[in-house]
Amino acid sequence: MIIRTIDADGDWTFGKGISSYRRNLLALSQHIQTRLLEWKGDCFFDNEAGVDWNNRLEKRQQLEPLRDEVRTVILKTDGVTEVINVSFNFNSINRGLRLDYSIKTIYSEEIEENTINI
Repeated sequence: MIIRTIDADGDWTFGKGISSYRRNLLALSQHIQTRLLEWKGDCFFDNEAGVDWNNRLEKRQQLEPLRDEVRTVILKTDGVTEVINVSFNFNSINRGLRLDYSIKTIYSEEIEENTINI
């Protein structure tokens, strides 16, 4: 797998030749991150892509359906063979969500505790 590197603001990087691309495990990790940050209904060519963050974060009791939806998005990513763990940490002060996950990949390596802040 080869994909263009994104910077801290989520923009593609250019002008660095081959350094503007990520390969294999780093590419897979970035691809999962961008898929999880995608909001359902936000992609013009696939309204079902992404996570339904609006409805899932409305009520705290919907944690299990959110976990299932995140697992499904991760598992449907090319290169992921198994989702080991998905956990959430809500911060009520800044109303943030930290998502941690562990997976197994086709590259015979695990990505452990990769964190995404939503």
